[in-house]
Amino acid sequence: LLSGCCEFRRSAMGVKGLQGFVARVCPDACQTVDLREMAEKHRIDHPDAPPVIVVDAMSCVRRWYTPESWVCGGQWREYLAILEDFINAFMAAGIQLVFYFDGVVEEKKRDEWIKRRVKNTEEIARLFRFIKTHRKQPGREMFVLPSALPTFTRYALKSLGQKTVCTLQEADFEVAAYGLQHNCIGILGQDSDYLIYNTCPYFSIENLHLDRLVTVMYSREVLCRVLGISLTDLPLFACLLGNDVVPESMLEGFWHKCLTTSPHRNSSYNRRTNILLSVANYISKIPCSYSSLKHLEEILPLGSDKTLLCRGVNSYLLPGQQSPWIPPSVTNCQTLSLQQQSALCQDKEIFQVTFFLKFKVSLLLKRQVGQIMGISPCIGQQLGTEMYFHVLYDLSIRLGFYFESPQVSHKLASDLLGCASLPHHPHSKGLLPNISSKPTFCKFKSISPDPVTTHLCEESLSSSFVAPFRYLKAPEPSLLQLHNPCSLSLIAEVLQPSGLTLTGRSLSCDGNIRAGHSTPGRESPEQSRQGESPPGHAALDAAQGSIGYEHTLLIMPSSFFEQLAKEQHIQSENYCIFNILSHGEIECSNSLEDDYDTEIPGQALIYRPARQHIYSVLLESGKGGTSPVVKEWFVYFGNPLKQPDLIQPVQPSVTGGTPNLKTLWLAKGPDVEKQRYSTFLACFHLQDEMEELQALEAPVAGFCCLLAYLMMQVSSLSLEDLNAFLALILCLKGKSAAQLTGLQLAQVDSRAVHLGAVLIRGLTTLLMANSACGFPFRMDDLMPWAVFDGKLFQEKYQQSHQGCSMEELLEGNVS
Repeated sequence: LLSGCCEFRRSAMGVKGLQGFVARVCPDACQTVDLREMAEKHRIDHPDAPPVIVVDAMSCVRRWYTPESWVCGGQWREYLAILEDFINAFMAAGIQLVFYFDGVVEEKKRDEWIKRRVKNTEEIARLFRFIKTHRKQPGREMFVLPSALPTFTRYALKSLGQKTVCTLQEADFEVAAYGLQHNCIGILGQDSDYLIYNTCPYFSIENLHLDRLVTVMYSREVLCRVLGISLTDLPLFACLLGNDVVPESMLEGFWHKCLTTSPHRNSSYNRRTNILLSVANYISKIPCSYSSLKHLEEILPLGSDKTLLCRGVNSYLLPGQQSPWIPPSVTNCQTLSLQQQSALCQDKEIFQVTFFLKFKVSLLLKRQVGQIMGISPCIGQQLGTEMYFHVLYDLSIRLGFYFESPQVSHKLASDLLGCASLPHHPHSKGLLPNISSKPTFCKFKSISPDPVTTHLCEESLSSSFVAPFRYLKAPEPSLLQLHNPCSLSLIAEVLQPSGLTLTGRSLSCDGNIRAGHSTPGRESPEQSRQGESPPGHAALDAAQGSIGYEHTLLIMPSSFFEQLAKEQHIQSENYCIFNILSHGEIECSNSLEDDYDTEIPGQALIYRPARQHIYSVLLESGKGGTSPVVKEWFVYFGNPLKQPDLIQPVQPSVTGGTPNLKTLWLAKGPDVEKQRYSTFLACFHLQDEMEELQALEAPVAGFCCLLAYLMMQVSSLSLEDLNAFLALILCLKGKSAAQLTGLQLAQVDSRAVHLGAVLIRGLTTLLMANSACGFPFRMDDLMPWAVFDGKLFQEKYQQSHQGCSMEELLEGNVS
């Protein structure tokens, strides 16, 4: 489930007590390292690959947010400067960073997520009691992350030119897999699971001295030596201590047995430390085999699911790894399933393209070969075998190189030509390159993704439609480069080098438009009036007539938009869209809201009407005018989170009706831009204010849209509140991060803290609407550092409510 709002510490953060155990009992496993020296060694050993550190961003945000003020809504410009300094320190050492963010709350972790939300609610209630009593911010011991901090951190890093990945499963697996696959010099974070994964070195963010790039590296080998087990035992060790798969509640009896029989029990250690040592001792005494694990599953009270332990061990195995505790067949099956959900390319997903290709492309190609040769589409009987194979194979190769894999070309050619093994086909000699030969394939290969980007291969495949690549390098000058990530001209781009041109509503080999049974080279009257299709839409028109049904309308499969949203999700380009489309589910964590201020509803309720319109835009009401409900896991006062709220989409009021996703996401032109903007405004009931808002600078327009919506939804907002918000946006523009840092507050108002959190959550709602409506705004224009500062808002709020003059409130910024 999408977790754009997992602001509070990740639910488990690894094996409970293991990080502290290493520090106290295994000090030799905590090795001080100089990252500059490690990077230099990497450059010597691998001169063709720059040193890369993969960063578990969710375990770093608490360390990154160092501004003194944190309760007022966030010091965003100061925070942005801190992130820039962090990046520059590594860049100066020649180290590249790749940042991973949790993009999901996995269903198996929902109960733990709810427990954390309940605990956070209690922490926030204590925080507000302190503010009301003392009129100031408490010490760091009560620190709570500003609302939506990880969400905006993602966009901040992206705006600073960094590689950011939003995951499709919990981040620790993908971080560990990326570090191993790309030979990174290490993982930077604070999660003891990285001691369990057999991956690259694990560096501590808590112990990082940024000025010297010195930190602590945790050694798995030393940990295993102290515990008396091997590296391959660590996944079982983690499971028997309790993790996200195997609950601790099932292990109490087992721990008691281990404690009573272990010779390592030490009265000077706490119970958890003794449990760790005793469990390790147990593992060291049993045979390292699947039968031993099966025996454990029998004696543990695992309930009806006796495979929990096996699945738990398997969850730590990275692609290509096996464990002596589970059979290879189990490992291979489960690892493949995990890889499909990660940003790693899989053969299984590669071959999912055949659903689309067999049904549509095969007919398209065979029909077009027949047209090229001027004969019946039954070319298998009438076309010379060599020419038939040559043309079809060439076209299948051109489709195949979009997927950066020789296996794709081989599979397409095999399917289209109707033979199981191309290299052995009697007519393949001299025509078909050796698919397994890398040099031969290179001339067909598209631009490879950046060495620190993982999404382009697997993420560009769909079981029912081919999602286009963002980047493409043609093997020949005549093959156009695909610039637009939303372009549907894939088939046109692929077919053009073979002499096929996609124009109008059909295909021709001579560049002339054909419709129905028109004579080649002659336009029909209707085509003459309409002219050629707009750029980027030729493939749509061609696909409508490509299988002989000239009047068939192209139905864009919903999976196409889901696939496009998935790619944008991974690249941190949209907000919350993928999981709404793929699972119909969304969640939002705690905000700094005062549950006892009954005059201001929870932000989850304030923005629900806007979200209902956004859901309608995304899910597109069916013929009966109904859309599937969306399951919301939102934290607000009175919601016990026992089950999700089922929210019905509501169509926004858009003149002419709500445009579909094909129009909003793929179409071009000034009229479409207007449709995107008006649909966006309609989500906030502001469609009639379009002309006035478009006259403003984009960040101000977005802020005013949000402010107008709040004034409509929250009846308790006063003129003083409105003036404070307006003074904020007008006075913020000319202030630097340093000026805002130096701003001092005499006191902190709890209601202003609440309103600041509501506004920040409103910005995330703007991001969601912007993503759904095809980006009428640049995402950068809706970021908090463009429109908000916590301390400045506190100052303006207090000045406004104290009755100061407008001149003083606006600091002379009258406009």
